[in-house]
Amino acid sequence: MLEYMIRSLNTTVPFILLAGLGIVLRRLGMIDEKFAAKGNKVIFYSGIPVVIFNTIRRANLSNVFDTQFLVFNIALMVVIFLAVWLLAVKLMREKDSVSSFVNSAYRSSLSVVAPPLFMLMFEQYHDPDVLPKSILVVSVLLIVSYATASVLFAVHDPKPNQKGVGKAILNVIISVAKNPVVIGVILGIIFNVLGLGLSDTVVGQDALGANVYGDMLPTFLATTLDRLGGIVMPLAMICVGANLKFHGFDAKFKYVIIASVFKLLLMPVVAVAIALAFGFRGSDLTIIMILNALPMAVGAYVMQAELGGDTYIGGSVLMITMTFSALTLTLFIFLFRVMGFLT
Repeated sequence: MLEYMIRSLNTTVPFILLAGLGIVLRRLGMIDEKFAAKGNKVIFYSGIPVVIFNTIRRANLSNVFDTQFLVFNIALMVVIFLAVWLLAVKLMREKDSVSSFVNSAYRSSLSVVAPPLFMLMFEQYHDPDVLPKSILVVSVLLIVSYATASVLFAVHDPKPNQKGVGKAILNVIISVAKNPVVIGVILGIIFNVLGLGLSDTVVGQDALGANVYGDMLPTFLATTLDRLGGIVMPLAMICVGANLKFHGFDAKFKYVIIASVFKLLLMPVVAVAIALAFGFRGSDLTIIMILNALPMAVGAYVMQAELGGDTYIGGSVLMITMTFSALTLTLFIFLFRVMGFLT
């Protein structure tokens, strides 16, 4: 039991410490909001796409591309999104905050927190296909997340110059096509299909005794990409810490609490229950749990601010879920180890 708790803490505590470092550095005046904003751009436009590109181009896509798993996760996200939206419309009195409440409650940090967390958990996993499989589903869900959120804001907070549903759909398509994460996925698949991922030459063995194959890319380029990908987790969490702020209390704080509890506790429990009913176990169930237990996405808050949503709800939920997700994720990972779903 103690071993499971230690292993779970080893997975999540680095995130807490790095986020804490970001808070300390901001308080000392060594970094500020501008640094965090620029750091997030570096992560989003270069670090994360490189991690995803490297992971997918080196993967065995015949093992990684699990249609049933992808379809289940897409359907689960859409169902949760529609359920939260319907309940918010029926129960919330402040109709102008519906879009921000829904956006805060269901959107997970797929581009900032998920990739480094999966790297930390699965990079040395006994099954080498688990990490690329988790990255692939993250990439697909990121597209679905952007699309559903765009529809949500188009309905509740339409821009003054928006010209009908067709224009909104076109904007969603353009936004998705320009997303660096999507570009990283597409390039990774192209390199993989063309055989430009790993060579067939064995150059050694890893710590688990598995063969390590050479890289088809020139050594200097492959090394550069690996080093760039290595900054994602530490820089991302330092920037998260630098961004953490509490926006105070007001009459809408009850929506902040409801959205936060749903995001960190109810959403992963519901997702796991449904996944168990559909027969998912082991690493697949662990991936599903983590995808739905992640804190609110930083990009979700940015989207709210840009599209005229309620930034009080978004900013407060972001702060609370980022702060407490390390504790709730540790709890869920510990329980999964005890129950034998994660080894």
